[in-house]
Amino acid sequence: MRLLQVYPPLSQSRLLGLPISAHFLNRGHTLMIAFLDSREIIAWNVAPWNQLWHQKIRTRIGSMAYHDATKTLLVWNLVDGFDAYRLVDKPNNCLLHFRHFRVKIRRNRICHIQFDLDGKTAITGSDNGRVVIWDISTGQQVQVLHHSKGTYTNHAPKPLN
Repeated sequence: MRLLQVYPPLSQSRLLGLPISAHFLNRGHTLMIAFLDSREIIAWNVAPWNQLWHQKIRTRIGSMAYHDATKTLLVWNLVDGFDAYRLVDKPNNCLLHFRHFRVKIRRNRICHIQFDLDGKTAITGSDNGRVVIWDISTGQQVQVLHHSKGTYTNHAPKPLN
């Protein structure tokens, strides 16, 4: 009977987190990686490879999106929606939480999140078949697209006459 060899050996400490999302920023000079359960985001300089900063955020990380021009990071938090952070580089690189977007979650599932091209709008999936479009500056839903019915709900304010 042959025994299986475990690598790394069980006597070594385990990694603290599962890498769940990665993004290049600073025109590809920096790599930012988010870890699911450890709630950490770590950024590395690409050439030469060295760690630039490391930060633990308040919730688990399901998925994330980064917009380089606005230095905004969106994190699907696996609790009650997603959070927006601003990457501030002075005096030290850090993420500052500036908005929470509440999403009614039925099950603890990872949902995709993405920016539009100008970084002013977020698009999220959901665990109920809806795609939601959000205004990042106000935190409000702009539009909801429903999967099964082929319909949408427009939450945009009506123009005044």
